[in-house]
Amino acid sequence: MSSSNDTLKPRLLLPIALALVVLKGGSLPWITVRTFSGNERVYNLADLRGGMAVIMTIALVVFIGASVGIFKRLTGMTIMSLGVAALGWMAAISGILLSLLWSLIPAINVAGFDLAKATLGQGSGVVVTVVASLSLAFMVVRQLQPFKTYAPSTHLPVLPIVALIPLLAITVCMHSEWLRLGKDGSGVQAQVAGDSLYGSGLVVLVLWLAIGLWIGALMVNRSLMISIASGLTVVVSMIVGVYAVFLWAGGKLLDWLVPAKLEKWTAVSIEPQLYVALGSTVLLFTFAILGLFSRTHSVVITLGSRTPGAFRLYYSDVLGGAIIIFLVLNFVLRVV
Repeated sequence: MSSSNDTLKPRLLLPIALALVVLKGGSLPWITVRTFSGNERVYNLADLRGGMAVIMTIALVVFIGASVGIFKRLTGMTIMSLGVAALGWMAAISGILLSLLWSLIPAINVAGFDLAKATLGQGSGVVVTVVASLSLAFMVVRQLQPFKTYAPSTHLPVLPIVALIPLLAITVCMHSEWLRLGKDGSGVQAQVAGDSLYGSGLVVLVLWLAIGLWIGALMVNRSLMISIASGLTVVVSMIVGVYAVFLWAGGKLLDWLVPAKLEKWTAVSIEPQLYVALGSTVLLFTFAILGLFSRTHSVVITLGSRTPGAFRLYYSDVLGGAIIIFLVLNFVLRVV
């Protein structure tokens, strides 16, 4: 009987891993500043006055929550979730402030995109922090009534997991360089980011809405939520795909039209992020189309049950352990 109850309890290692990911996101770039000289400067929470104190305070809250979770799992998870939610909220606010700064910069429109807007971009740290904090929050919410009634305790749907991977890749790539005009050392360069195109602000907003819907569908497996997320994702993947193709074709055409004598400072190079975004839109569109068919909603993987064999090994612990190992390796490589 005790073994059965232990199986139904939420596991603790994965929430701890997600909390550590949120803390890691605080040290990743939140804002990227690009200049026309080709230089790039990134800023994160640690660069702000009192930023390290905020990170250390939240780390202390996570430690307290993990300690409490050994005896009261749901209480400990709730403490950790409330702690990292503050960091996720700050990351989300940084995106709003960035939009405000965009509105204050005079536009430099060239062929449909704003070079001035491309000088400011959101960093990958915002995506990592917000998504990890949302995931931990949903893990807590799904243990509460009435959500617990609809949330599977021992399995998760596959479709939201595979859809979130290219969706997160697109979200990160939207704030990175897709085209670079000019060569290194020429003194004049322009970096064109995915979020510098007309209407890209609304597209980024819809991307975040789709992320929230897919995370919700992951934690609360309801066919209606998966269908809504799939329909929205079909639209946004098509728009981002059009953006990527437009910049790719425009870059190729511009590179072909530029006279050889001007190539030194008007050379056009397509960045790898554009190809990542384009490939991710193809995958995301495919997964979203599959999500419109209810038969795919029943494909699940078990996370709460034990793996086959004599050892008490849980799939959620395997995922949490893999995340922690990745964070440790990343720390070691940075130190070395």
